[in-house]
Amino acid sequence: MWVVRGVDIFAFACLFFLLSYLIYIVYYAIGLYDLNPFLRPNPLNENEKKFLRERIARVRQLNGDDAHRFYKRVAWFRAKKAFLYKGLVNDKHTIELLISGAGVLLTLGMNNYKYIRSVHKIVIYPTDYYSILNRKHHVGEYNRGLKTLVFAADSVEYGFKEEGDNINLAIHEFAHALYFETNGRSSWESLRFQWGFKKLRAMKSLVKDTNYLRSYAQVNDFEFFSVLVEHFFETPEDLKRELPEAFELIARMLNQKEMV
Repeated sequence: MWVVRGVDIFAFACLFFLLSYLIYIVYYAIGLYDLNPFLRPNPLNENEKKFLRERIARVRQLNGDDAHRFYKRVAWFRAKKAFLYKGLVNDKHTIELLISGAGVLLTLGMNNYKYIRSVHKIVIYPTDYYSILNRKHHVGEYNRGLKTLVFAADSVEYGFKEEGDNINLAIHEFAHALYFETNGRSSWESLRFQWGFKKLRAMKSLVKDTNYLRSYAQVNDFEFFSVLVEHFFETPEDLKRELPEAFELIARMLNQKEMV
């Protein structure tokens, strides 16, 4: 008798878990794909737009239509992605705007801008943190398996404060995520992106001797691409002069040739 009851309880618990998980997936999908009319992102206010213009050079260069699209997508990203804080992070509002702005910068010329397959949550520490995965201290990383971006808040802020040094943590990590967002998709823009990535991969050994990119770009193909993207957004004229083929490839991959 007790065995039967135990089996019944176990079966009920499994069913409850599956139903709960299904409800969560449906709820997440409804919110992510904008199917819920009651969950709409609040548009950015004028102070938020001003902040983004002041902190991100590329935003100041956008024309009216591109700027409108940028602000609208930033509002969507900030509202739809889960921001999780570890430790005391000051001015969370600012950090979320900068991170959302960085993600949108990369996809501003693309139809698929939501990072649905690649980014589900964003974890933020106040400063560098210890990663239990590789037992090292980090300021940022992208975890493909967990579909998670991790940032140190002070390093995110530094990336936008020191424009022109070609070191921007948020842009760097979003470049990793964008590769996996497009990988395996059959849309034209995804195929174009992956084609460009293969072309850039073939250039890595040739660029090594130029000493133009920092040494971290030679770690692997993904870091090479991410470092190039940092240059593309921070010092596009320099990249165009030093590595014109790489500049053209990235502009085509991101469909931002007309925005540069």
